[in-house]
Amino acid sequence: MPNRIHILPPELASRIAAGEVVDRPASAVKELIENSLDAGARAVSVEIQDGGLALIRVSDDGHGLARADVPLALERFATSKIRTDDDLAAIRSLGFRGEALSSIAAVSRLEILTRTADEVEGTRLAAEGDQVQVSPAASPVGASVTVRELFYNTPARRKFLKSPIREGELVRNTVVRYALAWPGVAFRLVANGRETLVAMRATSLERLAAVLGREIAADMVEIDWQAGDLGVRGHVSGPAVGRSNRQGQHFFVNGRPIRSGLLAVMLERPYAGRLPPGRHPLAAVHVEIDPRQVDVNVHPRKAEVRFAQERAVYQALLWAVEAALSPFPRQEGYPTLDWPFVKAEDWPFGDVPLTPGIAARELAPEYVVAGGLRVLGQLRNTYIVAQGSEGLAIVDQHAAHEQVLFETLLHGGDRASLEPPVQLELTPREAEQLVGQLPLLADLGLEIEPFGKRSFLLRSLPPALIHVRPLELVTALLNEMERDWHLDEERLRERIVARAACTAAVKAGDSLSTETMQDLVDDLLTVWSPATCPHGRPAFVTLSVEELERRFLRR
Repeated sequence: MPNRIHILPPELASRIAAGEVVDRPASAVKELIENSLDAGARAVSVEIQDGGLALIRVSDDGHGLARADVPLALERFATSKIRTDDDLAAIRSLGFRGEALSSIAAVSRLEILTRTADEVEGTRLAAEGDQVQVSPAASPVGASVTVRELFYNTPARRKFLKSPIREGELVRNTVVRYALAWPGVAFRLVANGRETLVAMRATSLERLAAVLGREIAADMVEIDWQAGDLGVRGHVSGPAVGRSNRQGQHFFVNGRPIRSGLLAVMLERPYAGRLPPGRHPLAAVHVEIDPRQVDVNVHPRKAEVRFAQERAVYQALLWAVEAALSPFPRQEGYPTLDWPFVKAEDWPFGDVPLTPGIAARELAPEYVVAGGLRVLGQLRNTYIVAQGSEGLAIVDQHAAHEQVLFETLLHGGDRASLEPPVQLELTPREAEQLVGQLPLLADLGLEIEPFGKRSFLLRSLPPALIHVRPLELVTALLNEMERDWHLDEERLRERIVARAACTAAVKAGDSLSTETMQDLVDDLLTVWSPATCPHGRPAFVTLSVEELERRFLRR
């Protein structure tokens, strides 16, 4: 019997690996900008055609590549940025894995033109497939990387990209994020021959004005908070400015743009009572922290990080924003939240002041929904009735469980292997759609691999989803992705996680034991945003003792 297991040819393996790093033009631009910034560039120019599908060119005035290093640049895991385990534990550069150029070269026609300051003559590298040519060439100091016909040799991936207009928007969003993260570097974006963004070297506020507009910048207030080796600085919008979504919120950790739902939650909590419901502030928040206290190697595209002291970082942001908004009074009729939201004894920085500008006597010992809840029973197999120190809480069991699962899935990262794997049979359209979404689902903990034309093997799931019927889960996620394809990557990811949480959560009508209900209520009190489910429905309502006394005419 012939062997069924074989080693993939290097060219095919490199294309598969490239999909983990480069899944669209914007991700290629991201990797090239990071290389430029790591090279000490003071000016970065990005040029695209047809949304980056026909051409991407990223040029910089950094230190460039020596001729001897140019051929090595296309090798996988070839990097000048780390050498030892200690280097990996304290990463200060944006790139470090040595995958960007090799991944881009695997799915495009690539050209590099570069020269270092101590070289008289520059070097040109041209790569197509496994053909690589290196030759002398005229070049200014720095590097210019040109990517032509992205995904020309992987038509399946190219087919699942959006329109050139939408891909161009995603490229622009990427350039904007790095322009906000690095105001000391000049950025320029040219799309189809038209200059669409020019941002000269400037201060943080001047950069906000150049990128987001002068009117918005005029309404921003500065945040600046420091304790030990943790600092939070930047600008947030005043209560007069709000948006219907969070697309105007930008977070950076040691100069690296990241996405973080928890940082967004802590940013917005001081706006309770100041900003109308359904409105979200704008922000450019820079978190500066000892690199040894943050893990940047937890996401295939380095879009997320993990903090060693998560509560300290989130609380520092909350305090920084609250201090900046202190001149703005809370408005009557707007919903408010208690302040602050963590125990003082959780602060990890010893004798460093807990919160500059806020007296210790003003700090509540702990943020607890309804003061802690003890389950009394279940109403119509839909609502959990619980007693708290302030009165009664009525918990929607589906909305509560949905929110608990949402935050667990969004920030958990764990996965449980399925032995044996589950075989999924999809329709031709579903199978075609799933192929293009495998990297995103893998990022969420669903490891799926093709197993024929319309068959797939589900090899792992997040533990929170282990009880869900796999086919029902996957088809529900595909429906969500098809409906919300126009959203940016972060918002689409949140929508997918919300659908997964909704699919897995207990339903109205499910009979629950007292122990299960108590566990659910306890879990709800530990999440960062317990008041609503991911879709905005209330997770619980409270009936205070005072309200009961009024109803019974006792006051």
